[in-house]
Amino acid sequence: MGKLNFSELVNVRALEKMAESLYAISGIPVGIIDVDGTIYVKIGWQDICTKFHRGHQETNDRCTLSDKSINENLVKGKYIEYKCLNNMWDIGVPIIIAGEHLATIFMGQFFYDDEEIDRDFFYNQALQFGFDVEAYMEALDRVPRYSKKKVQDIIGYYQGLVNTLAESGLRQLVYEGSKKELAKNQKYLYTIYNSVNDAIFVHDFYGEIIDCNHTATTMFGYSNVELINMNINDLMSEKSILTKIQLMQSFQKARKNDAIVFECIFTTKDGNEFWVELNTSVIKFDENEDIITTIRDITDRKLAELASQKEAYELENLRTEFFGNISHELKTPLNIIFGVTQIVEMEMQNKDKPIDREKVLNNLKIEKQNCFRLLRLINNLIDSTKLDSGYFELNMVNCNIINVVEEITLSVAEYINSNNISLTFDTDVEEKIIACDLDKIERIILNLLSNAVKFTPAGGDIFVNILDGKEYITITVEDTGIGIPPQKLNIIFDRFRQVDKSFARNHEGSGIGLSLVKSLVEMHGGDIDVESKYGIGTKFIIKIPIKIADNITREESNKQVNSMIDNCVERIRIEFSDIYNMDERDI
Repeated sequence: MGKLNFSELVNVRALEKMAESLYAISGIPVGIIDVDGTIYVKIGWQDICTKFHRGHQETNDRCTLSDKSINENLVKGKYIEYKCLNNMWDIGVPIIIAGEHLATIFMGQFFYDDEEIDRDFFYNQALQFGFDVEAYMEALDRVPRYSKKKVQDIIGYYQGLVNTLAESGLRQLVYEGSKKELAKNQKYLYTIYNSVNDAIFVHDFYGEIIDCNHTATTMFGYSNVELINMNINDLMSEKSILTKIQLMQSFQKARKNDAIVFECIFTTKDGNEFWVELNTSVIKFDENEDIITTIRDITDRKLAELASQKEAYELENLRTEFFGNISHELKTPLNIIFGVTQIVEMEMQNKDKPIDREKVLNNLKIEKQNCFRLLRLINNLIDSTKLDSGYFELNMVNCNIINVVEEITLSVAEYINSNNISLTFDTDVEEKIIACDLDKIERIILNLLSNAVKFTPAGGDIFVNILDGKEYITITVEDTGIGIPPQKLNIIFDRFRQVDKSFARNHEGSGIGLSLVKSLVEMHGGDIDVESKYGIGTKFIIKIPIKIADNITREESNKQVNSMIDNCVERIRIEFSDIYNMDERDI
């Protein structure tokens, strides 16, 4: 509670009229002065005070000291009788409200009728302060004289008045406090009402809007006045799955339920449509019932749901297509193996003619190639599953990445050249030791080279380049093949995706390879990107960070490099197995 103010708690004008009436009856001067010295009432004050004592600085200071002395010595329910420094009687009655001394009722100045007035004191005082002696002494003679009984009766009256003022002031204080608290609460609730992110409407059971918050005006683009003259139905889109009749029926149902929540499409003033969630409940005030409806914009959520549904639908289609491809990829080599086995079996069982060893070996080569195809597919499926489950790990060694990529590239050079495709390897640095998984690097390079061979016609070129950077080694595999359509570039690394399903059989695949390549590169902390011009060619850009693995000996690194070189032929056969015209003699 702040500092109390007497004039805010008591009707000073009415109090002044009461004092005037009492003065007319009793003739005793009265003043009401607050503790700060503000004079609210002064009735019957004598000329000797107003024209002389209060008009001179020194004698006025005496008056002020007298008032202060009275205020300092007042006690609740008591009065103080005091002869001021200017030698006249004052009586003070404290006005105390809520335990706080706010003002004082002063009665005076006067003399008692049984006392002798010291006229010499006043005469000398007039001379001392330069007053008009004659006028001053005449003013002294006009100062009233009262009996002590009369003064006591007036004091009793003023004490009763003080009690009445205290009670009245206390009631006013409580009222003012309640009014301020109510205003504060109303302001607080109004602030909340207009600060929430949801639009709030108060309307009747037929949708006629009675009130709305600030969010409602910003959400729908109408002013408060416009909305109050509308029906909530007017905000509903014709495209909404909930009809306007159903909305009205929902309002009627709200009478029997605590709350009703539903979704529909609303429209702003400028015609923009958006999804909303309506939460409707009944509010009761006195004998009246209305509905309060909160409206939340759920457009982002609905779009996310729709996008999720679309994504799930597309993913399901991709899975269906993927499993169709997988079944074909499995069935085709199995059929070939089965067919070749039958041919070899017939050849071996035919006792009428000698075994054609060249024919048998050729059939066995076909059978072996299709076994590699199955192995490649199964390896990709297993690795893809390991990646999803988090069990795919790198076996890092420190090695010369330039030498590794060159060995891998040159190992397929003869086969690529036999397809009338030129293969070029180039590097701007001869040695760069970095940490990598040799098996995974080989998988990455062989996959990109096999793709380049698939989609590069005879007479084309394939380039493998290495560029040294400050933080990354950049490996590019570029071809002059058929390229990738621009609209397909953003899905090139998506699992289960195939860039073009119209390719001939020698270009088919499961849609796992490039997705796996991207994952392997990223496991190295690197990145892979693609650039392509349809009909001109494609370039894959791999960036692998330049860093060294700790606790890896040179012997261990050399051992793994040699192992990679020794097993390179078999891995090439596996990776290139889906290119049908591959000849075992080429590798």
